[in-house]
Amino acid sequence: MKLVYLAPERLMSGDFLTTVGNWNVTALAVDEAHCISEWGHDFRPEYRRLRELREAMPGVPAIALTATPRVREDILTQLALRDPACFLASFNRPNHNYLVEPKQDAAPRIVEFIRSRNHDSGIVYAQSRNRSEELAANLRNAGITSVPYHAGLENQERARNQEAFLRDEVRVVCATVACGMGSN
Repeated sequence: MKLVYLAPERLMSGDFLTTVGNWNVTALAVDEAHCISEWGHDFRPEYRRLRELREAMPGVPAIALTATPRVREDILTQLALRDPACFLASFNRPNHNYLVEPKQDAAPRIVEFIRSRNHDSGIVYAQSRNRSEELAANLRNAGITSVPYHAGLENQERARNQEAFLRDEVRVVCATVACGMGSN
């Protein structure tokens, strides 16, 4: 394998960290690194344990991404990064568009919005797992390819839905608000 994605929860489960230590790991990347400090120790405590990974592989280069400036020093300490280079960029992403509108007649308005952007794809956020499932079904009934995406799905189904979106097999993912926080 050339690239392996692991959630901190999987990495820190049982003796899996020992197993990873036997692999020929040449680089480590920690995404959503602010979870180490900002709220991860409450919401996802395994992020705080990623220091154990660094201790198990002290010579392996590491990168931590998406850290907010407010918690940068804590992240550097927790991951035991030595003489790190820090690169800061704006959170402004000109290719991302966010739209928040009143909830009245939400489903037909979402269908209309998606149809008006015939060649675009995107994520529609819902407040609950059930609502993401309902919304995906409503969009499919309206002829728009869509799938739900949330932590309640079986791992295989969630991976299949994500892959379908990445391969442009579906236009819309209906996700819970946790999507993008590394907690799906």
